[in-house]
Amino acid sequence: MFGDRFYKLKRSLNNLAFKMSFVKLTPGSSRPLLPVVSFLVLGFTIFVLGGGLFVAVGAGGAGVQGLLNVQQGLAFVVPGDVNNQTPQEFILASLLYALGVAGLYMLFLSTRNAYRPKWAYSYMMLGVILTIVFIGTAYFVLYNKIPYR
Repeated sequence: MFGDRFYKLKRSLNNLAFKMSFVKLTPGSSRPLLPVVSFLVLGFTIFVLGGGLFVAVGAGGAGVQGLLNVQQGLAFVVPGDVNNQTPQEFILASLLYALGVAGLYMLFLSTRNAYRPKWAYSYMMLGVILTIVFIGTAYFVLYNKIPYR
């Protein structure tokens, strides 16, 4: 008795929600823009983590706009100052973050392909290598930025 009424209410609310939706999806398609939005959010996150806002605003001033004249270490890293960043360092940091994300995604894919051992081991090894390269290179760059010991 009450089940029929709730079923009708639920159905009418679902129909109302469908009629009020502004994005009309074709029957059978399930969120076609989800991968595009995911890549855009990931790209924006890498942009922010890499220091893109710092470089875009120009907060570093005139002294850190290009290659620097340093005696040792990397020429595009501000030595002894972890608060400044050159545009070249932003590009390197963004590429490193993308490399780290790709490595972690490969590790995720290795678990998804557990039923195919060759693919799983390949994804796992590639993911571990990419992640180790990311961590090692990021550590090396940060070590060059730490004030002189």
